[in-house]
Amino acid sequence: MVQKYIVTVTVLLFLVLKPGYSQMAMQKVDGGYLVKEGEKNVAFFQYDLTGPTPELMRNDFLHPVYLPDETVMTENAPEDHLHHRGIFWAWHQILIGSESVSDSWDLKYFKTDIKRVKFRSLKDGDGLLRTKAFWLSPNYKNSKRPYLREKVSYVFHPQKENYRIIDFIIHLTPLVDSLQLGGSDDVKGYGGFSTRIVLPDDVQFYSSNSKVEPENEAIEAGYYMNITGSFAKDGTAPGGILIYANPENQPGPQTWILRDKRSMQNAVFPGRKPVLLQKRKPLVLKYSLVLYTGEADVDEILNEMEKTDRKD
Repeated sequence: MVQKYIVTVTVLLFLVLKPGYSQMAMQKVDGGYLVKEGEKNVAFFQYDLTGPTPELMRNDFLHPVYLPDETVMTENAPEDHLHHRGIFWAWHQILIGSESVSDSWDLKYFKTDIKRVKFRSLKDGDGLLRTKAFWLSPNYKNSKRPYLREKVSYVFHPQKENYRIIDFIIHLTPLVDSLQLGGSDDVKGYGGFSTRIVLPDDVQFYSSNSKVEPENEAIEAGYYMNITGSFAKDGTAPGGILIYANPENQPGPQTWILRDKRSMQNAVFPGRKPVLLQKRKPLVLKYSLVLYTGEADVDEILNEMEKTDRKD
């Protein structure tokens, strides 16, 4: 029996703001939902299926994502990796027991069925977008029943000085026994939260106040990666993006897959070896993006993030 779900889209507005903040709002446009701060574009949530070929249709990701000066920071379906899509999370190994069900990274045997989109403009100026979706595969019940429920909270914070923060709280709840998620089954082990961003020739990577050089395999570094270069003003001025992987996501050091051209940047989770998820118990993963123009005062921004109440 095919389960039926109701799609709901709700927008609730709270218009009493703290002084100095612009109102975050969301509007329905072709293909999805555009988040704005006042007149500025912030990010677009892709609701409808889109893709360069019928085999590579995808949804449930952010693109475009904008710097505070409205420069587009992300790419979707670039020629070198047609399956890459803006800000996304995906895994090569999605297993039930020992059997492969889907590959959400390469978009093989994988579909995300979005069932709910809710947005609230909050009195502190934040915008809270919540989505609910289900993962389907022809390899499980012929795509007639989902094997995983995904709930995501996106918190869009108002611009402060020269930067804006977006928080991601991802709940992945297996609806079957013995579901496993794993990165690529090779020495790279890539998979999880990823950003496909436009990379300038002068891109550089920093973590824990030290420069990081990309390598072919995963690099052990701190819980943030600051990617800086000529990102702003359409690639003619300094800017960047800082990716923060919450230490609560996993024990041990955070590893990163980094590329200085023609690829994505990945906060690796869990790596090559799949992690077993418990049925009906959500795996919760938390990340933040800091998008900035000019130079970033990383210590100040991280201190501000620690003091901010993160919505769940």
